[in-house]
Amino acid sequence: MAMIRPNALWTIVTGLCLVATTAAAEVLEIPLPALLGSYPIGPGNTSRTVAFQLPRIPTVIHGVSFRVVGTSNIGVADCHQAGTADLWPMEFVAEMKYSPDDYWQALEEPSYSPGVFTRTAEFEPAMETTTWEFMLDGEADVTLFGAPLAVLGLCDPILFPTGNITEAVLIVDAEFTLAVEASTWGRIKALYR
Repeated sequence: MAMIRPNALWTIVTGLCLVATTAAAEVLEIPLPALLGSYPIGPGNTSRTVAFQLPRIPTVIHGVSFRVVGTSNIGVADCHQAGTADLWPMEFVAEMKYSPDDYWQALEEPSYSPGVFTRTAEFEPAMETTTWEFMLDGEADVTLFGAPLAVLGLCDPILFPTGNITEAVLIVDAEFTLAVEASTWGRIKALYR
């Protein structure tokens, strides 16, 4: 019968502890129900902000996306171009701020078709130096802006566009430390008897 020397046992225990510090890549979907509802919300109010917390602290964040599902009603604007009316869509933009001048934005191309829509966009940095460092504590805020698309030139609104968000989800691609199961010294020794 082979006997495990004390030094060998200590090496095995140390190796088990080191395995506990490894990380695994995972994609988490975080529902954000506080962002649901009609947009624009009221006169001069076009956004909702919500704080979120990841279920575990990430070690590395590879990317973050934003998915919205909802309905959109197209508006109409008279932009004084040969007496024709132009379609006026809603625009939805999600934003996470790192600092007042440094942020991540998920821009969506507005849809010129009324009805149900589903859009998913990856957050893009405002500057080349923007990082996900502010999310490494597992907490942050996300803001959803929903307003009529900004129009250039001399345009008079005939019918304002509106939208209603029925689903808002943050999609986080990150690495998280693996959970460790606590064991007593006696239980570890029993594994080698």
